[in-house]
Amino acid sequence: MFESASLWEAGILLIGVAFVIGAIYLAMTLKRLAKTMEDVNAIITDNRRAIEQIMSEVEIITKSSSMVVEDVQESVGALKNSIINVEKTVKTSKNYVLSPMLKTVTYAQALLRVLDRKKTKTNKR
Repeated sequence: MFESASLWEAGILLIGVAFVIGAIYLAMTLKRLAKTMEDVNAIITDNRRAIEQIMSEVEIITKSSSMVVEDVQESVGALKNSIINVEKTVKTSKNYVLSPMLKTVTYAQALLRVLDRKKTKTNKR
């Protein structure tokens, strides 16, 4: 069968065989590429769902954070008002209780010094 074949015919036969092998390899590669693309599409779809779920949770978290911040602001406002009231009470106590009491104590000390000096003078005589 191959006894009368010339070299160029053998070359063409080899090229034909190489072409068939290359075509088979290319077909297998394209099949793997198609499978890879299907997997990529599945991953993208799953990621899209996950991202949508995350975005809905982010909205809920943002609302919750906003509510917490509002509660904290109210608490800080109430605390500030309490501190202002305590400050007013301390000032009032200082002005109407402590200051007059200190003046009375100062006058009492001065009176005691005067009496002590008188007593000392009387005892020296």
